[in-house]
Order: sequence, then structure tokens, then C-alpha cells
Amino acid sequence: GETWAFLGSALDALDTAQARLLPHFLDRGGVFFSELPPGVRASTTTFPRRNRLISGASDAVLVLRAGKDSGSLYTAEAGRAQGRPVFAMPGDVRQEEAAGCNALLRNGEAAACLGPGDVWRVLKVDPLAAVPPGTMGSWEDLSVEAKGAFAMLDRVPRSFDEVLVGSTYSPAALASALVELELTGLVIQHPGRLYERI
Repeated sequence: GETWAFLGSALDALDTAQARLLPHFLDRGGVFFSELPPGVRASTTTFPRRNRLISGASDAVLVLRAGKDSGSLYTAEAGRAQGRPVFAMPGDVRQEEAAGCNALLRNGEAAACLGPGDVWRVLKVDPLAAVPPGTMGSWEDLSVEAKGAFAMLDRVPRSFDEVLVGSTYSPAALASALVELELTGLVIQHPGRLYERI
């Protein structure tokens, strides 16, 4: 698959975390987008504006985790206005990070997504036909840290802290490894920073 990153700043005004990820995306064929002119830094006003680009470039909007004030809700709202199918993954009602998704579902603003098949059916996509053989990233392309983090996960979601305690990584190194695994589709992050192998 492809990774497209839509920035809340100009391309020449990346924050430190984005600047670190840029080579990772570009080396794997990913693309960064921004509609902002040079020199514009990210702010609370640039992100909601940016989110309409995310939904506009998408076939569907899927909100996996969103607190009650999450920017993802702007993306869902823009997606509805643009006629995109909008989905939300239900979350534990006791978790603050699931309040936005649950509100979208309660208010009828999103369809429930309980698995990939829910999205595939609406988009009329056959996932086996959509991915040509050999186009997914290979295991050999993963960093040593990502391979190590993958070995610590299984099909039962585990919290970031549980994985960290069982590893020899720093929190930053583990976070980077888990992002890499998410980007390659080997791991999914559930609300509450719970990680599960796919």
C-alpha cells in the first residue's frame, strides 16, 4: 500500500518528529502533502483545515481512536460533507480515547467498523485482488527494532507499557518500532494504546 501524510504546516516547517519520519516515508514510496505556503508553522487552526484534505483524498474515512475533542472528528465531518463513507471503531465506554468514536456511532454520523470487511464491502473491494503479489513491504525491510517489537506481540492486545516492560528498548525506540509495524500493516493499534498483531 501507499502512505500519504498530510501536514498541518508548510513542507519547509516540519516539527522534529515529522522531520525524523520524512525519510522513512519517502524511502518506502510515501508522499507528504501540504497546501500551506512556505514558512507556515503548524497551529491549532491549520490542523482542522488540513483534515478536509485527508478525507478528500480518501475513498472512505475510518476513525479508529478519537477523544471527544479529537481532530479526527473534523476529518469525519469533512468526509460526510464530501460524500465519503464514514466509519468508526467502537471503543470501551470507560476510555476517554474512545469517546469521539462512540459519539459518532451514537449520533448516526458513522457506521460501525468491527473489522476490515466492513470497509471493503462498502467500497466494493476484494482485498485479495486489490494487492498484487510482492507489493507489500517485506520482512527483510523492517528495522531490527520493529522485528523485535513484533516478536513481543500476539493476537491479544497489549498495552504500550506491557510491551515496554518486556523489552530492552527505550520508550522512544519502542514507539518508533510500533509506528513502523503499523505502517507496514503488521500491527494494529486499538484505543488506549493497545497493540495487536494482524
